[in-house]
Amino acid sequence: MANKNKYSINKIDENLKINVNHFLSNIESNMLYKSNYYGDLLDFDWLDEIEKACPHIDTIVRNPKLTLIKEEEVVKMEKAKMITVETIKDLAKHTNYIDKFDTSKDKVEPKKVLMVHSEETFNIYENRFLYTLIDCIDRFVAKKEKDFKSFNDLNDTKFIEYNGNSKTETEKVHIDLKITSDIINVDNINDNIRKEIKDALKRIKRIKEYLGSWRKSAMYQELEKQHVSLIQPPIKKTNIILKNPNFGIATKLWDYLRKYDLEEYSEERLRNDIEKEKNDLKSLIDHSFFINFCVLSSISKYKKEQRQKICDHAVVLLTEEIRNVISILQNNGYEITDEEILQMMAKEIKKKPVSSRLAGMEDVKNKFKTAMDEYLERTQDYL
Repeated sequence: MANKNKYSINKIDENLKINVNHFLSNIESNMLYKSNYYGDLLDFDWLDEIEKACPHIDTIVRNPKLTLIKEEEVVKMEKAKMITVETIKDLAKHTNYIDKFDTSKDKVEPKKVLMVHSEETFNIYENRFLYTLIDCIDRFVAKKEKDFKSFNDLNDTKFIEYNGNSKTETEKVHIDLKITSDIINVDNINDNIRKEIKDALKRIKRIKEYLGSWRKSAMYQELEKQHVSLIQPPIKKTNIILKNPNFGIATKLWDYLRKYDLEEYSEERLRNDIEKEKNDLKSLIDHSFFINFCVLSSISKYKKEQRQKICDHAVVLLTEEIRNVISILQNNGYEITDEEILQMMAKEIKKKPVSSRLAGMEDVKNKFKTAMDEYLERTQDYL
């Protein structure tokens, strides 16, 4: 116990700090790994969202809004079916339409006249939004259904192969690492996955029945015949969209599908995400390379010297571990405070036997934080 009290983190060999700095800055490594990704495939939240919205969309499609439009056309007099006020007003403006004028009878004989046709149409913004949403759901569900049907059994093995090189001022360091794992009871897992996919395909079938009936509706068929353009985001907040609760549910689904970002997931973005994921994983393996280096560097033929080296490297590892963990969390969008770090450490310390642990949170703050702050200040050139 006395020996433990004599050790101080203030007495770490400066050469160790230099070696560590050289080692960390000179790591060159490669990693190969294989794993099957089925997390997104087995996420069924999107099914819940679409199923919840289907009855509301169905209500709108069955009761679509119409608008009255007027179409004007100049036709020969013999083809004119009805003379309206608009026809007379237009003829007064276009006297060139008049063929004959009988002054004795005040009779005008035009050779052509303006015809105004009034017609109801589904071609309004709200209906075009529904038309676009139906198309979006259709493509989204088709992609998911294809993924489900092309599902292969989980591979029962995944592996990582890693090799790395680094150096200090006096050494060249190399590591080769291979890790494999096999899934236990993989057949049972695959059976459960296949059952979940089978249930999901039944739910997709019901959604496709909705889609089929919507495509047969008068609104959809007219818009399709007119080759209307699909709506582009953002959605215009018209009075109908804002006040109609069914449209409210439809717009929420629109937003959800766009955030899900399945259809627009470009190959370039997919490659970038995979590369980022790989870099995060390699960063962890690089850190394990560093840990192994510390173990290697701690080996000594003298027991006392080895104990001292182990303690020195333990403190360096602790410092680098904190930095590495914070870096990984921040790179992946997580935030962590000094207080949270201390709380985690205090929690782990409390798990130690009473005779060898610190008292708790306040003791960690008083005994650990001050010492670490002093150490970090002295080693910020290496950090």
